[in-house]
Amino acid sequence: TISGGLLSARPTGARAPPMSAGAAPGGAAWRTASICAAEHRGSVGVKNAVSTVKYKISAGRPWFPYAIVEQFRRIANIYYLVVSALMLVGEQAPQLWVTPYESWSTAGVLVFVLVLTALKEGVEDLRRLRSDRAENGTLVLARTPAKGEVRWEDLRVGDLVIVRDRQALPADAVLLTSSAPNGVAYVDTANIDGETNLKLREPPAEVAHALGANEDARVVGTVSFEPPSRHIHTFNGAIRLDPSGAGSAPSELPLSASSLLLRGSVLRNVDFALAVVVYTGSESKVAMNSQETPSKMSLVERTINASLGAIMVPYLAFTTVSAAIASTATYETPYLLSGSETASVLPPFVSLWVTFFILYCFLIPISLYVTIELVNLLQAYLIAQDALMYDKASDTPAVARSSNLCQELGQIQYVFSDKTGTLTANEMVLRYMSV
Repeated sequence: TISGGLLSARPTGARAPPMSAGAAPGGAAWRTASICAAEHRGSVGVKNAVSTVKYKISAGRPWFPYAIVEQFRRIANIYYLVVSALMLVGEQAPQLWVTPYESWSTAGVLVFVLVLTALKEGVEDLRRLRSDRAENGTLVLARTPAKGEVRWEDLRVGDLVIVRDRQALPADAVLLTSSAPNGVAYVDTANIDGETNLKLREPPAEVAHALGANEDARVVGTVSFEPPSRHIHTFNGAIRLDPSGAGSAPSELPLSASSLLLRGSVLRNVDFALAVVVYTGSESKVAMNSQETPSKMSLVERTINASLGAIMVPYLAFTTVSAAIASTATYETPYLLSGSETASVLPPFVSLWVTFFILYCFLIPISLYVTIELVNLLQAYLIAQDALMYDKASDTPAVARSSNLCQELGQIQYVFSDKTGTLTANEMVLRYMSV
Protein backbone atom coordinates (compact mmCIF):
# COMPACT_ATOMS: atom_id res chain seq x y z
CA THR A 1 0.00 0.00 0.00
CA ILE A 2 0.97 3.65 -0.34
CA SER A 3 0.93 6.21 2.44
CA GLY A 4 2.22 9.74 1.94
CA GLY A 5 4.19 8.65 -1.14
CA LEU A 6 6.18 6.03 0.84
CA LEU A 7 5.61 2.33 1.11
CA SER A 8 3.98 1.26 4.33
CA ALA A 9 5.06 -2.00 5.92
CA ARG A 10 3.04 -5.10 5.18
CA PRO A 11 2.19 -7.78 7.68
CA THR A 12 4.71 -10.56 7.99
CA GLY A 13 4.30 -13.11 5.27
CA ALA A 14 2.39 -10.83 2.88
CA ARG A 15 4.56 -10.94 -0.24
CA ALA A 16 3.35 -8.61 -2.97
CA PRO A 17 5.31 -6.34 -5.26
CA PRO A 18 5.57 -2.73 -4.15
CA MET A 19 2.70 -0.51 -5.33
CA SER A 20 0.69 -3.73 -5.71
CA ALA A 21 1.00 -3.47 -9.48
CA GLY A 22 4.78 -3.44 -9.47
CA ALA A 23 4.94 0.05 -10.91
CA ALA A 24 6.21 3.42 -9.85
CA PRO A 25 4.02 6.53 -10.00
CA GLY A 26 5.31 7.28 -13.49
CA GLY A 27 4.26 3.84 -14.70
CA ALA A 28 7.74 2.28 -14.88
CA ALA A 29 8.18 -1.09 -13.19
CA TRP A 30 9.90 -1.31 -9.83
CA ARG A 31 13.05 -3.36 -9.57
CA THR A 32 13.76 -6.22 -7.21
CA ALA A 33 17.27 -7.49 -6.53
CA SER A 34 18.50 -10.35 -4.39
CA ILE A 35 20.88 -9.21 -1.67
CA CYS A 36 24.36 -10.69 -1.91
CA ALA A 37 23.24 -13.61 -4.09
CA ALA A 38 25.83 -14.93 -6.53
CA GLU A 39 23.31 -16.69 -8.79
CA HIS A 40 21.38 -13.46 -9.48
CA ARG A 41 24.31 -11.02 -9.48
CA GLY A 42 24.26 -8.59 -12.39
CA SER A 43 20.68 -9.33 -13.42
CA VAL A 44 19.52 -5.85 -12.35
CA GLY A 45 21.00 -2.47 -13.25
CA VAL A 46 24.12 -1.53 -15.20
CA LYS A 47 27.88 -1.61 -14.64
CA ASN A 48 29.12 0.72 -11.95
CA ALA A 49 31.56 2.52 -14.26
CA VAL A 50 31.07 6.20 -15.07
CA SER A 51 32.43 8.17 -18.00
CA THR A 52 32.84 11.93 -18.30
CA VAL A 53 34.81 11.97 -21.55
CA LYS A 54 33.65 14.27 -24.31
CA TYR A 55 34.57 12.24 -27.38
CA LYS A 56 33.02 8.79 -27.74
CA ILE A 57 32.81 6.67 -30.88
CA SER A 58 29.78 4.88 -29.42
CA ALA A 59 27.99 8.25 -29.12
CA GLY A 60 28.88 9.26 -32.68
CA ARG A 61 31.59 11.70 -31.55
CA PRO A 62 34.97 10.31 -32.62
CA TRP A 63 37.77 12.50 -31.34
CA PHE A 64 39.69 13.84 -34.35
CA PRO A 65 36.92 14.49 -36.92
CA TYR A 66 34.55 15.84 -34.27
CA ALA A 67 37.23 18.12 -32.79
CA ILE A 68 38.04 19.45 -36.28
CA VAL A 69 34.39 20.13 -37.16
CA GLU A 70 33.84 21.86 -33.81
CA GLN A 71 36.44 24.48 -34.65
CA PHE A 72 34.43 25.79 -37.56
CA ARG A 73 32.16 27.52 -35.08
CA ARG A 74 34.93 30.10 -35.16
CA ILE A 75 34.35 32.62 -37.93
CA ALA A 76 38.07 33.05 -38.67
CA ASN A 77 38.48 29.33 -39.39
CA ILE A 78 35.55 29.38 -41.83
CA TYR A 79 36.98 32.51 -43.42
CA TYR A 80 40.43 31.04 -43.98
CA LEU A 81 38.94 27.83 -45.32
CA VAL A 82 37.13 29.90 -47.96
CA VAL A 83 40.27 31.93 -48.71
CA SER A 84 42.37 28.75 -49.06
CA ALA A 85 39.81 27.31 -51.47
CA LEU A 86 39.86 30.50 -53.57
CA MET A 87 43.67 30.43 -53.66
CA LEU A 88 43.67 26.80 -54.76
CA VAL A 89 41.12 27.48 -57.50
CA GLY A 90 43.15 30.49 -58.68
CA GLU A 91 46.27 28.34 -58.92
CA GLN A 92 44.53 25.56 -60.83
CA ALA A 93 42.40 27.82 -63.04
CA PRO A 94 44.21 31.15 -63.62
CA GLN A 95 41.65 32.01 -66.31
CA LEU A 96 39.18 32.70 -63.49
CA TRP A 97 41.22 34.97 -61.22
CA VAL A 98 44.77 35.60 -60.11
CA THR A 99 45.87 34.61 -56.61
CA PRO A 100 48.61 36.82 -55.14
CA TYR A 101 49.64 34.14 -52.60
CA GLU A 102 50.29 30.44 -52.88
CA SER A 103 47.55 28.33 -51.33
CA TRP A 104 49.87 26.37 -49.04
CA SER A 105 50.83 29.57 -47.20
CA THR A 106 47.30 29.87 -45.84
CA ALA A 107 46.01 26.31 -46.00
CA GLY A 108 49.11 24.99 -44.25
CA VAL A 109 48.74 27.41 -41.36
CA LEU A 110 45.01 26.66 -41.13
CA VAL A 111 45.68 22.93 -40.95
CA PHE A 112 48.33 23.54 -38.29
CA VAL A 113 45.86 25.58 -36.19
CA LEU A 114 43.10 22.97 -36.54
CA VAL A 115 45.38 20.05 -35.69
CA LEU A 116 46.98 21.88 -32.76
CA THR A 117 43.58 22.68 -31.23
CA ALA A 118 42.33 19.14 -31.86
CA LEU A 119 45.40 17.73 -30.10
CA LYS A 120 44.78 20.03 -27.14
CA GLU A 121 41.16 18.83 -26.95
CA GLY A 122 42.35 15.24 -27.18
CA VAL A 123 44.86 15.69 -24.35
CA GLU A 124 42.19 17.23 -22.11
CA ASP A 125 39.79 14.38 -22.90
CA LEU A 126 42.57 11.88 -22.17
CA ARG A 127 42.92 13.45 -18.74
CA ARG A 128 39.19 12.99 -18.18
CA LEU A 129 39.54 9.35 -19.23
CA ARG A 130 42.39 8.80 -16.77
CA SER A 131 40.38 10.46 -14.01
CA ASP A 132 37.41 8.19 -14.80
CA ARG A 133 39.63 5.11 -14.74
CA ALA A 134 41.15 6.14 -11.43
CA GLU A 135 37.70 6.57 -9.89
CA ASN A 136 36.27 3.40 -11.42
CA GLY A 137 39.34 1.47 -10.26
CA THR A 138 39.09 2.62 -6.63
CA LEU A 139 38.94 -0.34 -4.24
CA VAL A 140 36.16 -0.86 -1.70
CA LEU A 141 35.46 -3.70 0.71
CA ALA A 142 32.39 -5.60 -0.48
CA ARG A 143 30.54 -8.90 -0.19
CA THR A 144 29.62 -10.25 -3.61
CA PRO A 145 28.93 -12.66 -1.74
CA ALA A 146 32.62 -13.42 -1.11
CA LYS A 147 34.12 -10.74 1.11
CA GLY A 148 37.05 -8.83 -0.30
CA GLU A 149 38.16 -5.65 -2.00
CA VAL A 150 36.66 -5.01 -5.42
CA ARG A 151 36.90 -2.13 -7.85
CA TRP A 152 34.03 0.31 -7.95
CA GLU A 153 33.28 -0.57 -11.57
CA ASP A 154 32.84 -4.25 -10.62
CA LEU A 155 30.02 -3.61 -8.15
CA ARG A 156 26.51 -4.70 -9.06
CA VAL A 157 23.04 -4.04 -7.70
CA GLY A 158 22.45 -6.24 -4.66
CA ASP A 159 26.09 -6.32 -3.55
CA LEU A 160 26.87 -5.40 0.04
CA VAL A 161 29.49 -2.69 0.52
CA ILE A 162 31.40 -2.03 3.74
CA VAL A 163 32.44 1.62 3.78
CA ARG A 164 34.95 2.95 6.30
CA ASP A 165 35.13 6.36 7.96
CA ARG A 166 36.08 9.14 5.51
CA GLN A 167 35.65 6.79 2.56
CA ALA A 168 33.50 7.76 -0.42
CA LEU A 169 30.41 5.78 -1.35
CA PRO A 170 31.02 3.83 -4.59
CA ALA A 171 27.34 3.67 -5.61
CA ASP A 172 23.87 4.60 -4.42
CA ALA A 173 23.20 2.20 -1.57
CA VAL A 174 20.64 1.64 1.19
CA LEU A 175 22.06 1.76 4.71
CA LEU A 176 21.48 -1.46 6.68
CA THR A 177 23.60 -0.95 9.79
CA SER A 178 26.77 0.70 11.08
CA SER A 179 29.10 0.78 14.05
CA ALA A 180 27.07 3.60 15.62
CA PRO A 181 24.11 3.10 17.97
CA ASN A 182 20.89 2.24 16.11
CA GLY A 183 22.96 1.70 12.95
CA VAL A 184 22.91 5.37 11.93
CA ALA A 185 25.57 7.02 9.77
CA TYR A 186 26.67 10.52 8.90
CA VAL A 187 27.64 11.55 5.39
CA ASP A 188 29.34 14.57 3.89
CA THR A 189 27.56 15.54 0.66
CA ALA A 190 29.72 18.56 -0.20
CA ASN A 191 30.71 16.93 -3.50
CA ILE A 192 27.03 16.61 -4.45
CA ASP A 193 25.12 19.65 -3.19
CA GLY A 194 27.85 21.85 -1.72
CA GLU A 195 26.50 21.46 1.81
CA THR A 196 29.26 21.19 4.41
CA ASN A 197 26.99 20.10 7.26
CA LEU A 198 26.93 16.35 7.86
CA LYS A 199 23.65 14.61 7.09
CA LEU A 200 22.15 11.85 9.20
CA ARG A 201 21.17 8.60 7.50
CA GLU A 202 19.10 5.99 9.31
CA PRO A 203 18.40 2.37 8.36
CA PRO A 204 15.05 0.75 9.14
CA ALA A 205 15.21 0.27 12.91
CA GLU A 206 14.17 -3.38 12.70
CA VAL A 207 16.93 -4.13 10.16
CA ALA A 208 19.62 -2.39 12.22
CA HIS A 209 18.46 -4.26 15.33
CA ALA A 210 18.43 -7.60 13.52
CA LEU A 211 21.93 -7.17 12.03
CA GLY A 212 23.57 -5.39 14.96
CA ALA A 213 26.87 -3.52 14.69
CA ASN A 214 28.41 -6.33 12.66
CA GLU A 215 29.83 -5.84 9.19
CA ASP A 216 29.88 -9.61 8.69
CA ALA A 217 26.22 -10.12 9.61
CA ARG A 218 24.51 -12.62 7.35
CA VAL A 219 21.99 -10.87 5.11
CA VAL A 220 19.53 -12.91 3.07
CA GLY A 221 16.61 -11.32 1.28
CA THR A 222 15.61 -8.91 -1.46
CA VAL A 223 15.38 -5.17 -1.92
CA SER A 224 12.74 -3.54 -4.14
CA PHE A 225 13.01 0.06 -5.28
CA GLU A 226 11.72 2.57 -7.77
CA PRO A 227 13.37 3.08 -11.19
CA PRO A 228 16.41 5.39 -11.37
CA SER A 229 15.61 9.06 -10.82
CA ARG A 230 17.68 12.24 -10.86
CA HIS A 231 15.95 13.58 -7.73
CA ILE A 232 18.52 13.24 -4.95
CA HIS A 233 16.08 13.93 -2.12
CA THR A 234 13.48 11.30 -3.01
CA PHE A 235 13.63 7.52 -2.83
CA ASN A 236 10.99 4.84 -2.32
CA GLY A 237 11.59 1.17 -1.78
CA ALA A 238 11.13 -1.85 0.44
CA ILE A 239 13.47 -4.45 1.91
CA ARG A 240 12.60 -8.03 2.77
CA LEU A 241 14.83 -10.12 5.02
CA ASP A 242 14.26 -13.86 4.94
CA PRO A 243 14.13 -15.82 8.22
CA SER A 244 17.31 -17.65 7.25
CA GLY A 245 19.26 -14.39 7.59
CA ALA A 246 20.45 -12.69 10.74
CA GLY A 247 17.93 -11.70 13.40
CA SER A 248 14.19 -11.77 13.09
CA ALA A 249 13.27 -8.57 11.24
CA PRO A 250 9.75 -8.29 9.78
CA SER A 251 9.54 -9.77 6.31
CA GLU A 252 9.15 -6.41 4.50
CA LEU A 253 9.93 -2.86 5.58
CA PRO A 254 9.63 0.47 3.74
CA LEU A 255 12.66 2.46 2.61
CA SER A 256 12.92 6.20 2.11
CA ALA A 257 15.50 8.84 1.19
CA SER A 258 16.64 8.96 4.83
CA SER A 259 18.22 5.52 4.31
CA LEU A 260 19.88 6.24 0.95
CA LEU A 261 23.63 6.84 0.72
CA LEU A 262 24.50 8.62 -2.53
CA ARG A 263 27.51 7.86 -4.68
CA GLY A 264 30.24 10.43 -4.05
CA SER A 265 29.16 11.26 -0.51
CA VAL A 266 31.74 10.58 2.21
CA LEU A 267 31.08 8.55 5.35
CA ARG A 268 31.92 10.41 8.57
CA ASN A 269 31.99 9.81 12.33
CA VAL A 270 31.37 6.05 12.17
CA ASP A 271 33.90 3.22 11.88
CA PHE A 272 31.96 1.39 9.18
CA ALA A 273 28.62 1.28 7.41
CA LEU A 274 27.05 -1.77 5.78
CA ALA A 275 24.83 -0.96 2.79
CA VAL A 276 23.22 -2.73 -0.14
CA VAL A 277 23.77 -1.28 -3.63
CA VAL A 278 20.60 -0.20 -5.47
CA TYR A 279 21.76 2.14 -8.28
CA THR A 280 25.05 1.81 -10.16
CA GLY A 281 27.02 3.72 -12.77
CA SER A 282 24.99 5.91 -15.09
CA GLU A 283 21.83 5.11 -13.10
CA SER A 284 23.14 6.63 -9.87
CA LYS A 285 21.53 9.92 -8.94
CA VAL A 286 24.74 11.92 -9.23
CA ALA A 287 25.45 10.53 -12.71
CA MET A 288 21.90 11.26 -13.85
CA ASN A 289 22.30 14.86 -12.72
CA SER A 290 25.62 15.32 -14.50
CA GLN A 291 25.19 16.30 -18.13
CA GLU A 292 27.43 15.04 -20.88
CA THR A 293 30.51 17.16 -21.39
CA PRO A 294 29.16 19.91 -23.66
CA SER A 295 31.03 21.76 -26.36
CA LYS A 296 31.10 25.28 -24.99
CA MET A 297 32.27 28.59 -26.38
CA SER A 298 33.58 31.13 -23.91
CA LEU A 299 32.39 34.72 -23.85
CA VAL A 300 35.76 35.78 -25.23
CA GLU A 301 35.35 33.49 -28.25
CA ARG A 302 31.81 34.74 -28.86
CA THR A 303 33.07 38.32 -28.61
CA ILE A 304 35.86 37.58 -31.09
CA ASN A 305 33.32 36.11 -33.52
CA ALA A 306 31.25 39.28 -33.26
CA SER A 307 34.35 41.47 -33.69
CA LEU A 308 35.46 39.56 -36.77
CA GLY A 309 31.99 40.03 -38.20
CA ALA A 310 32.40 43.78 -37.70
CA ILE A 311 35.85 43.72 -39.33
CA MET A 312 34.35 42.09 -42.42
CA VAL A 313 32.42 45.29 -43.22
CA PRO A 314 35.44 47.54 -43.95
CA TYR A 315 37.30 44.53 -45.36
CA LEU A 316 34.62 43.94 -48.00
CA ALA A 317 34.44 47.68 -48.62
CA PHE A 318 38.21 47.87 -49.30
CA THR A 319 37.94 44.87 -51.59
CA THR A 320 35.05 46.35 -53.57
CA VAL A 321 36.63 49.80 -53.93
CA SER A 322 39.97 48.31 -55.00
CA ALA A 323 38.31 46.05 -57.56
CA ALA A 324 36.29 48.97 -58.95
CA ILE A 325 39.37 51.16 -59.34
CA ALA A 326 41.43 48.35 -60.87
CA SER A 327 38.70 47.39 -63.35
CA THR A 328 38.45 50.94 -64.69
CA ALA A 329 42.18 51.68 -64.77
CA THR A 330 44.33 50.98 -67.82
CA TYR A 331 47.88 49.69 -67.81
CA GLU A 332 50.48 49.39 -70.54
CA THR A 333 51.44 45.96 -69.16
CA PRO A 334 49.22 43.43 -67.42
CA TYR A 335 49.18 43.85 -63.63
CA LEU A 336 49.29 40.88 -61.23
CA LEU A 337 49.47 38.47 -64.17
CA SER A 338 53.24 37.96 -64.01
CA GLY A 339 53.55 38.68 -67.72
CA SER A 340 50.80 36.25 -68.70
CA GLU A 341 48.44 37.37 -71.43
CA THR A 342 45.70 34.97 -70.28
CA ALA A 343 42.39 36.84 -70.05
CA SER A 344 39.82 36.00 -67.39
CA VAL A 345 36.65 34.24 -68.48
CA LEU A 346 34.83 36.17 -65.74
CA PRO A 347 33.88 39.84 -65.88
CA PRO A 348 36.93 41.96 -64.97
CA PHE A 349 35.29 43.36 -61.82
CA VAL A 350 34.43 39.88 -60.48
CA SER A 351 37.88 38.48 -61.21
CA LEU A 352 39.61 41.47 -59.63
CA TRP A 353 37.24 41.43 -56.64
CA VAL A 354 38.30 37.86 -55.80
CA THR A 355 41.96 38.77 -56.28
CA PHE A 356 41.73 41.70 -53.86
CA PHE A 357 39.65 39.59 -51.45
CA ILE A 358 42.60 37.19 -51.27
CA LEU A 359 45.16 40.02 -51.18
CA TYR A 360 43.59 41.62 -48.09
CA CYS A 361 42.97 38.34 -46.28
CA PHE A 362 45.55 39.02 -43.57
CA LEU A 363 43.40 41.81 -42.16
CA ILE A 364 42.04 38.93 -40.08
CA PRO A 365 45.16 37.36 -38.49
CA ILE A 366 45.29 33.60 -38.78
CA SER A 367 47.53 33.42 -35.69
CA LEU A 368 44.70 34.82 -33.55
CA TYR A 369 43.40 31.47 -32.31
CA VAL A 370 46.87 29.99 -31.86
CA THR A 371 47.65 32.83 -29.47
CA ILE A 372 44.35 32.31 -27.63
CA GLU A 373 44.96 28.56 -27.26
CA LEU A 374 48.45 29.16 -25.86
CA VAL A 375 47.05 31.67 -23.36
CA ASN A 376 44.33 29.17 -22.36
CA LEU A 377 46.92 26.46 -21.71
CA LEU A 378 49.03 28.85 -19.64
CA GLN A 379 45.98 29.90 -17.58
CA ALA A 380 45.05 26.26 -16.92
CA TYR A 381 48.62 25.53 -15.80
CA LEU A 382 48.67 28.52 -13.44
CA ILE A 383 45.34 27.45 -11.91
CA ALA A 384 46.63 23.92 -11.32
CA GLN A 385 49.80 25.27 -9.68
CA ASP A 386 48.09 27.91 -7.53
CA ALA A 387 48.80 27.10 -3.87
CA LEU A 388 45.92 29.31 -2.73
CA MET A 389 43.47 27.00 -4.53
CA TYR A 390 44.87 23.83 -2.96
CA ASP A 391 42.86 22.09 -0.23
CA LYS A 392 45.40 20.59 2.15
CA ALA A 393 42.80 18.69 4.21
CA SER A 394 41.68 16.57 1.25
CA ASP A 395 44.91 16.88 -0.80
CA THR A 396 42.88 18.32 -3.67
CA PRO A 397 44.39 20.85 -6.11
CA ALA A 398 42.38 22.96 -8.51
CA VAL A 399 41.83 21.28 -11.88
CA ALA A 400 40.90 23.06 -15.12
CA ARG A 401 39.02 20.38 -17.05
CA SER A 402 38.39 22.67 -20.04
CA SER A 403 41.20 25.15 -20.61
CA ASN A 404 39.15 27.20 -23.07
CA LEU A 405 36.77 28.13 -20.24
CA CYS A 406 39.40 29.47 -17.81
CA GLN A 407 38.80 32.96 -19.15
CA GLU A 408 35.16 32.71 -18.03
CA LEU A 409 36.34 33.13 -14.43
CA GLY A 410 37.11 36.74 -15.24
CA GLN A 411 33.57 37.34 -16.50
CA ILE A 412 31.83 36.59 -13.18
CA GLN A 413 30.01 39.67 -11.88
CA TYR A 414 27.78 38.29 -9.13
CA VAL A 415 27.99 35.33 -6.75
CA PHE A 416 24.73 34.23 -5.10
CA SER A 417 24.80 32.22 -1.89
CA ASP A 418 21.87 30.91 0.13
CA LYS A 419 23.78 31.13 3.42
CA THR A 420 27.19 31.97 4.83
CA GLY A 421 28.19 28.33 5.33
CA THR A 422 28.57 27.95 1.57
CA LEU A 423 31.30 30.59 1.46
CA THR A 424 33.06 29.92 4.77
CA ALA A 425 34.79 26.95 6.38
CA ASN A 426 31.91 26.71 8.86
CA GLU A 427 34.31 25.89 11.71
CA MET A 428 33.31 26.72 15.30
CA VAL A 429 36.38 27.76 17.33
CA LEU A 430 36.12 28.05 21.13
CA ARG A 431 37.55 31.38 22.29
CA TYR A 432 36.49 31.77 25.92
CA MET A 433 34.77 29.71 28.60
CA SER A 434 33.50 30.68 32.04
CA VAL A 435 32.95 27.88 34.57
